[in-house]
Amino acid sequence: MDLPPVLAALGATATLKSPHGERQVNVDELFTGYYETAIKRDELISEVSVPALRGRRAAYLKITTRSADDWPALGIAVAFGVDNDKISDARVVVGAATSMVMRVPLAERVLNGAAITDELLREAGEAAAQEAPISGNARGSRGYKRELLRVCVGRAVCQAVADAPRSIGF
Repeated sequence: MDLPPVLAALGATATLKSPHGERQVNVDELFTGYYETAIKRDELISEVSVPALRGRRAAYLKITTRSADDWPALGIAVAFGVDNDKISDARVVVGAATSMVMRVPLAERVLNGAAITDELLREAGEAAAQEAPISGNARGSRGYKRELLRVCVGRAVCQAVADAPRSIGF
């Protein structure tokens, strides 16, 4: 549950091989439903390619109900560039709280082109919570997971910035 959101946020691609040849699939397009993927019956993932960050910032937060190695209630990955102290090319990917790993385009649009402020982080979290089709289960109700998502989008962005070299102005 941890690796797919991270790979999707980083823009990774998977090479799928079969007796008929190979094809490339963006990891964020690999998941099609609950335990369902775009992988055909005669295909295997033979390679995963992750592009270099090249100055981009990224972070992953995992929220569990028990221990760090437990199945997460929420996994949230973010990746973005920074241009003149503003976020660019934001990718927000949620897993575990939804039936499949998925990007959250509304939250990405809120973040793109904006300077990081507390208000921006609240807006992005609210956008993600409104858009993502949250699923409840033994690790938390839909309402609980929606609130986690609302808060953790901003926390993930802050972590990505905190882990960055101090040369940026945040």
